[in-house]
Amino acid sequence: MSKTLRLLRVCLTQDMNLFKIQSKKASGTTKLLVPLVLACVVMVYMGAYTVGLMEQFKPMNLEYIALSMFCAIFSFVTIFEGFYKASSLLFNCKDDQLLFPLPVSKNIILFIRMFKFYAFEFLFNGMFMAPSMIVYGVQTNQSWLYYLVSIVALVLIPVVPIVISCLFGFVTTYISSKFKGKNLVQTILTMSILLVVLYISFNYDGLLNLIKDNALMIDKYISYYLPVGIYISLINNFNLLTFILYIIGHIALFGITVLIIGKVYFELNSRMKSVSVVHNNKPYVVQTRSRLRSFVKKEFNRFVSTPVFIVNAGFGLLVFVAACAAIAFKYDAIVGGLAEKMEGLSPDVIIGYMPVVLMGLLAFSAFMTSITSSMISLEGKSINILKSLPVKSSMIVLYKVITAIVIMIPCLLLGDFIVIFAFKFNIISVLCILYATILLPFIAELIGIMANLKYPKMDATNDTEIVKQSMSSMVAVFAGMALAMVSVGILVGLAVIGLSNNIILLLFLIIFTIVAAILWLILTKISDKRFDEIQV
Repeated sequence: MSKTLRLLRVCLTQDMNLFKIQSKKASGTTKLLVPLVLACVVMVYMGAYTVGLMEQFKPMNLEYIALSMFCAIFSFVTIFEGFYKASSLLFNCKDDQLLFPLPVSKNIILFIRMFKFYAFEFLFNGMFMAPSMIVYGVQTNQSWLYYLVSIVALVLIPVVPIVISCLFGFVTTYISSKFKGKNLVQTILTMSILLVVLYISFNYDGLLNLIKDNALMIDKYISYYLPVGIYISLINNFNLLTFILYIIGHIALFGITVLIIGKVYFELNSRMKSVSVVHNNKPYVVQTRSRLRSFVKKEFNRFVSTPVFIVNAGFGLLVFVAACAAIAFKYDAIVGGLAEKMEGLSPDVIIGYMPVVLMGLLAFSAFMTSITSSMISLEGKSINILKSLPVKSSMIVLYKVITAIVIMIPCLLLGDFIVIFAFKFNIISVLCILYATILLPFIAELIGIMANLKYPKMDATNDTEIVKQSMSSMVAVFAGMALAMVSVGILVGLAVIGLSNNIILLLFLIIFTIVAAILWLILTKISDKRFDEIQV
């Protein structure tokens, strides 16, 4: 038991870096204050949202529905995240060679990995659910018993979503292990689930009014989800036996899941690591490629062999294509809906500014997709091989940026042409959109690679920790979000003053061409030094 606890402690101390700054230059105060400030900002916003939602239900004396909704929503978010994180967190991890030879039961290793997954989601969800629980307790003058039940629920509510995610990861890994293209099958299955979830979520129009008008029905459906339903029943009418069974049930469910997956855990790991070899009598042919082609091919192969990387980067691109298709083929419904939400705008005005709308969508999708923010970290120990090559570090960095742009452009062009042909853009608008399709991803990937050079994560035990939980990914996401909002603000501002489509697009591109030039100059100055300073 003591060995298991020591192993669990060691595993939990690695890579649990939610809002953690790993820069050597950052002071101890900075490393402490920045995470606290970010966490506090998130919690304050969640508390404010809870107050606003409770106000909607106050006339009906149903304030508790706001609490149950937040618990259900973040359970759903955990499942949504876990769909593409579970497989790489549990199977084919980088520390398999270290853990598997240890004299520890395979179920213990699986338990530790599932518990680490749970621990991260508990910390993440806690920032969102804890403020809602506190606000509800203060607003409704609850007793100490409410806070006791809420603390227990805060610990237990992530269990069921984690179990569902792990079982999903197990099923997709098991299915994909039967095929030669293991990673491709796993990626397709995961993307399919995410697209279904996205389609469902996009069909909730007027959500707040719908919630308000159907409060009792929503409360009824949420109660069917037992982790939240029982929690709400306990805070409304506490029962000691139900409380004890609530705790035991979650613990038992977690343990049973470990036993079920553990039956074939090692076998699945072996399958995922296996390599298919095709024997033939053909002589080996050594192909020579240019340096650029060789590096791009190497980076592209690394990208397509990492399911969580594909899903994280490719999902936003697929959403862009889907949004463009929806605008092109269902523009009456979509444009009409936008016109209703934006006072003073008619469908004809929106259609007239369709090149500007497409530019906004393009900017949002490009800036929110960062591939290079993980590329250096994914090298791991092989970073030393790159350093030994007779190639300047700045060129290696540039090749990674080029690869990311090559990956993004086909999807962006597909969405562009769907809208361009549907609304018959003039030649100047078409040229502006095509130039932006290269320029905006270039800016996004410059930011991503600079973030990864600043905050490299070379000791991760699996790819998910790099792609989803690293500081560089977080910086790239927030920077992209800020740029996306600035882009939309610029486009809307220029449209409001009455400029034509072509003038708006040209001014927009001039601004971001200057931004790209500045970022490029910064990268060329720091790339060699920062890349050479990275240590494994």
